[in-house]
Amino acid sequence: MRFSNVIAASFLNLFISSSYHITGKDCVKNKYLDYNVHKETNVMDTKEIRELLQKVREIGEPLKQDKELQVQSKNGIQDLVTDMDKNTEKKLREVLQTFTPGCTFIGEEGNQVISDSMWIIDPIDGTTNFINAQEGYAICLAYVKDKQPILGIVYDVAEDTMYWAYKGKGAFINNEKVEKELPKRPLSQCVWEASLNTLLVFPKLIDLFQQTRGHRSRGCCSLSVISTALGKTDFYLTEQAKCWDYAAADVFLKECQGISWCKKDYFSCEPNLYIAAHTQEVIETIKEYL
Repeated sequence: MRFSNVIAASFLNLFISSSYHITGKDCVKNKYLDYNVHKETNVMDTKEIRELLQKVREIGEPLKQDKELQVQSKNGIQDLVTDMDKNTEKKLREVLQTFTPGCTFIGEEGNQVISDSMWIIDPIDGTTNFINAQEGYAICLAYVKDKQPILGIVYDVAEDTMYWAYKGKGAFINNEKVEKELPKRPLSQCVWEASLNTLLVFPKLIDLFQQTRGHRSRGCCSLSVISTALGKTDFYLTEQAKCWDYAAADVFLKECQGISWCKKDYFSCEPNLYIAAHTQEVIETIKEYL
């Protein structure tokens, strides 16, 4: 059975014994989900999601090793790629083909083919952090079906923390479902994230900064979106994100009841203005300073 056909079933049956066979009338209460799970097929493969998450962890393991990197500049000294970026994406593509034969890929370090069934891959989001600090970077995967991102995986390698979500079914940190309600703070109490480059491109954001509690810069788009999704920060914006930077974390954000906005097409492989926030009101306020 192909991954694209069983992914929803696999998600809903996560943590149920892999030997459990069910029929169309069965209903099981999953201890990690707060609703009843109705089975629509005779037998479900309950291993798919767990296997994929484990594969991502295994692929991330070499990134933790202290080794000399081959570093190249793509578009200036602030846009870097390493041999590990390329090797990691190659491994991810090989693994994902076994789950979804015939799917296409949009990848930061490889060819980009948009289709109805595709993976969006960033092998190392936060490459500069990876090179200089060995922390604050992530492996990002988003599965897209019929132009809808439905599965997002963001693996914080250094912290060994897996953030993942399935559209309409919830967001998870490792094995625990996220239940926290997002705060709706007034602007004067907000802490937000944006890079220095974003502030240089939109200098009016300095005026916005003066009306808020504080500003941070993380250097990793996906983890910044995750921070907003978990209510640790109130909003995040960047003017230079490409779809592989935000797609996986954006699924997590939406399942945490956050919202986002892109100036260009969501699947753009060109620099895009992207905003993640808790409310539409905040997004509209930010746009006034752009």
